[in-house]
Amino acid sequence: MRTPLYDEHVLLRARIVDFHGWELPVWYTGIVEEHLATRQGAGLFDISHMGEILVSGPGSTAFLEHVLTITLSDLERRRARYALLLNHEGGIIDDLLVYCIDPGTRYMLCVNASNTDKDRAWLESHIRGQTSIEDRSLQTVMLALQGPLSVGIVKQVLDLNLDPLGYFHFLEQQTPFGELMISRTGYTGSDGVEIFMPPEQAPALWRALLRQGATPCGLGARDTLRLEMGYPLHGSDIDETTTPIEAGLGYAVDRSKPDFVGKAGLENKERAGVNRRLTGLVMTEKGIPREGFLCQRAGRTVGRITSGSISPLLHTGIALAYLETDIAPGDEVEVQIRAKAVKARVVRPPFVSPGVHKR
Repeated sequence: MRTPLYDEHVLLRARIVDFHGWELPVWYTGIVEEHLATRQGAGLFDISHMGEILVSGPGSTAFLEHVLTITLSDLERRRARYALLLNHEGGIIDDLLVYCIDPGTRYMLCVNASNTDKDRAWLESHIRGQTSIEDRSLQTVMLALQGPLSVGIVKQVLDLNLDPLGYFHFLEQQTPFGELMISRTGYTGSDGVEIFMPPEQAPALWRALLRQGATPCGLGARDTLRLEMGYPLHGSDIDETTTPIEAGLGYAVDRSKPDFVGKAGLENKERAGVNRRLTGLVMTEKGIPREGFLCQRAGRTVGRITSGSISPLLHTGIALAYLETDIAPGDEVEVQIRAKAVKARVVRPPFVSPGVHKR
């Protein structure tokens, strides 16, 4: 599949790869250059492969509170909240953002691209009350403009002052590029916005943002940016075999709710005991940590890396790994890299300071 911006990527000579069935740019000039452009300026990402599912009707709030781990009854209009979709055993089907368009009656779920069909089917199998579900993924383009210069570029292109827009807030605005939904969110840890829009005017907006100084960026930089922040990636760091407690996502679970799908399974696993947790590693010796590499301590395997790379800001290897729970930040482990034991220090992410706009 191709996004409506595919031809723009070809014109910019992007390196195109298959990503869960989508033809997407992995880089244009290079991952490191695009990573640094986002941290220091503004990086523009085509993330139209992400899924958008509308949930509406007078029963939508109660339904979503039943299938998600969070409370929504207190979520105000034009606010977003991070949430998890769990299976009955407490494993993570997906992590997502919920956007409150109209309190009580209309929400949008932004879900991971590879999980869209699965998420929709799961929601439909649990539907209750006066609720309708509509997959709008193929009718929606999603852009991420991230970095300290992002808000200034939006002001130049759209004549919108986003300074008053708080973190995890969004607005809906009619513009020369059609009606846009602009959210103060992102997956990079830098300030910026994510833009949802119809496909017709997306190429024109893409070009306008580039003309004002945004740097086109691909999947490679998006991955290293989220890794520096310690943001988990579904399918790598979290999946249906991992629980929110193991993954350090307990803050996205409202324990005060009487019930939700997966709550009993999650509590059963907690009673049985949690023996691993997702944590961070910084290499103290030369080596690139990669997914699947084993971690050892005193000659015994104590965990496995789920994501790893070289940090373009720190110039050293960083990773996310599931380690045994008795291993704490400051401890040392050895990563097995091509049959060689390479030392790493256990840390609590993020690996670099976030630059998001909070107010």
